[in-house]
Amino acid sequence: MPLATMTLCRRLAVVVALAGCLGYPIGQWFAYPGDGVLGDLPSLGFLAAVVISLGLLAVAILAERPAVFIVRPTESSFSAPPSSHALGIPLVLTVGASSEAGSLVGAVRSHDLPLRDAVVVVFWMVGAGVLLARAWRGLGVHLRPEGLRWRELAGSVSVPWDALAPGRPLRPAARTKTLALTYARPEQVRRRGLVLGHQLLSIDNVAGWFVADAIRHYVGHPERRAAIGTEAEYGRLLHAIRTELTDPPARPGIGSNP
Repeated sequence: MPLATMTLCRRLAVVVALAGCLGYPIGQWFAYPGDGVLGDLPSLGFLAAVVISLGLLAVAILAERPAVFIVRPTESSFSAPPSSHALGIPLVLTVGASSEAGSLVGAVRSHDLPLRDAVVVVFWMVGAGVLLARAWRGLGVHLRPEGLRWRELAGSVSVPWDALAPGRPLRPAARTKTLALTYARPEQVRRRGLVLGHQLLSIDNVAGWFVADAIRHYVGHPERRAAIGTEAEYGRLLHAIRTELTDPPARPGIGSNP
């Protein structure tokens, strides 16, 4: 699947889910038990939005992962496409928060809503929104002049190039969703926030062999690192992967900021 199509599926999944989740409690507020079919519209719309959103997300997740980086000159980075898998948990939490908020509409109308329940729902919705915003921005790996950086839902990891072992990482097996990193100087790795580990890099939205070859290339060619983030250097990287490294299973693609 082309990168643009995958990105569109991810964004539509979020937009449709948010529309349904925001519309459900609002619709419940204006719907009354005696409205008949009209009273069921908020629930039906909410269900339809959830099904469509999950379907779009499944298309993005099951699509063939592209061998491509997004060139970001303003950030001086080559970035992997944002992870579609990472949207799953925030979307489920958002749907759950919306469902809970909709079920409390009756209590709000009668002014009989316990303060504890209101606080729980508010914190639930805020937390889901924060996680969804981080997943929307993208949790893929970024190659920068100073090293690797990737974000997780609750933290981030920074790895200087000199911390990585020469000749590594090796290419992972096909369809593998993580890339094992080998460190020569693990003490240089920096973690911020809640990060469970720093040796497994998520590659669930980009071809694993492509990421491994690119990282290995810059570990072995420190003179090329300063140009990371430019179109010219990206072209040189693609040429190196095609000709200097082991034979790639597919042709790398050209990436741009979608």
